[in-house]
Amino acid sequence: MVKKELTKKDLSRSYSIATIRIHQLITEFYEELHDSKGEPKENPGVVANMISGIRIMINHELDLIKDASYEYFEDRLDDKSKQEEILFDNRKGRRGSI
Repeated sequence: MVKKELTKKDLSRSYSIATIRIHQLITEFYEELHDSKGEPKENPGVVANMISGIRIMINHELDLIKDASYEYFEDRLDDKSKQEEILFDNRKGRRGSI
C-alpha cells in the first residue's frame, strides 16, 4: 500500500482538529473546577488530580500536532544529504564547515 503524502491543507487540518480539541478540553476543565452550584472546588488534592488528568489529554493533542509537522517535513525530504542541509546549513557560514 502506498502512503499518501501529507499536504499543507492536511497539515493545517491536523492542527485545527487538535487545537479545537484542546479548546474543548480547557472549557470542560473550567466547568469541572466548579460544582453544580457554580462554586469553585476548594480541595487542593481534587484540583491537583484534575490538573494531572487534563495535562495528559492536552499533551496527547500537542503530540498529534508535533507528529503531523514531522510527517509533513519528512515527506518533503529527498535524501539524507537534503536533511542535513536543512538542519545544519545555517552553521556553515559562521565557523566554516562542520
